[in-house]
Amino acid sequence: MYNKALTVLCMIGVVAVSAALYAEKKFTYSVHGVVFETSLEFSQPVKAGADAMLMVYPAKSDPGKENMGITMVLYDRNAQKLMGMGDTGLLNYTRTVFMGSADPGKPVERVFAGKKVRGQALKKKIPVPSTVEVYLITLSKGDKMGIGISYGKNMKEETARQVIDEIGATLREQTGK
Repeated sequence: MYNKALTVLCMIGVVAVSAALYAEKKFTYSVHGVVFETSLEFSQPVKAGADAMLMVYPAKSDPGKENMGITMVLYDRNAQKLMGMGDTGLLNYTRTVFMGSADPGKPVERVFAGKKVRGQALKKKIPVPSTVEVYLITLSKGDKMGIGISYGKNMKEETARQVIDEIGATLREQTGK
């Protein structure tokens, strides 16, 4: 009886250690005071315009050759006031200026930081065929963040959706920011 119990415990230990060794690696990113994780290794954020940061996958992609891109645009309260735009205007501004499309696409909804967020999903052909999703989230102090995610034909749609879900599920504001 003792030997069987010991054997079972050893097997459980081996399974637990194996699971830890083969667990999917997560990469953590910090942009504009928010943090999120993905299972893909993106580049470090680089400036993509006024208060906009861009990350691409694969991390060492040449410009325009990435499989997926994430653009995050911070609209602090002062910028919102100067721009004179509400949420719809900021969402559309993110889509047109930073994602390069006048087409509002179709309405979509995802969860970011535990809250349902409405956005837009569309297909575009220029500069390369891609699918784009755009969202606007509200941060705790009233700042807004436009999130634009694009992926091309070299990225499986299922993988892209998984990554977007990972961002939404793990996105949180950094404490003290």
